[in-house]
Amino acid sequence: METRGADMEKWTDEPLGFEEVDRLVYLKAALSETLRLYPSVPEDSKHVVNDDVLPDGTFVPAGSSVTYSIYSAGRLKSTWGEDCLEFRPERWLSLDGTKFIMHDSFKFVAFNAGPRICLGKDLAYLQMKSIAAAVLLRHRLAVVPGHQVEQKMSLTLFMKNGLKVNVYNRDLRGIFANIENEKVGEIQGKVSNDLKCNGS
Repeated sequence: METRGADMEKWTDEPLGFEEVDRLVYLKAALSETLRLYPSVPEDSKHVVNDDVLPDGTFVPAGSSVTYSIYSAGRLKSTWGEDCLEFRPERWLSLDGTKFIMHDSFKFVAFNAGPRICLGKDLAYLQMKSIAAAVLLRHRLAVVPGHQVEQKMSLTLFMKNGLKVNVYNRDLRGIFANIENEKVGEIQGKVSNDLKCNGS
């Protein structure tokens, strides 16, 4: 609302600018939580060039391969806590909910970590946020009744039966009306406080 005011057409007719997309903190948290539970690449392998020892003491000889499950890493109770299987975007936000907090890349490995971290990570977030914001601002999506939602493990994680959804136009009038009412209430509250402070 701060960038576009209460003009509904301006919100739906004009694409979001970079600065506006950058401010979508909760959306980024929701996307990160989605990638934690459903990483686009569910497992990865590394080739061992030289003899090495893993942090837990496991010896890995040169020439071997190490495969790890990114899917499982995002669901470890020891890493993510008792609520590891819950979809909770708030785990990516500051206590006041205004800032996005990125977890250590060795904890959240959906984009790899260390010197092999994905070079397109920031671009991926920008694209995901832009598309999600554009779609969700204008439409409401609902899974088709009876559609079997089932994931399939492969090189990439995808839906075994696709994802069939019904698309409905989103009516923003009620949202804008609520925001305008909140603004009026805030202004009235400020005026009331000013009057009290001035002894009127």
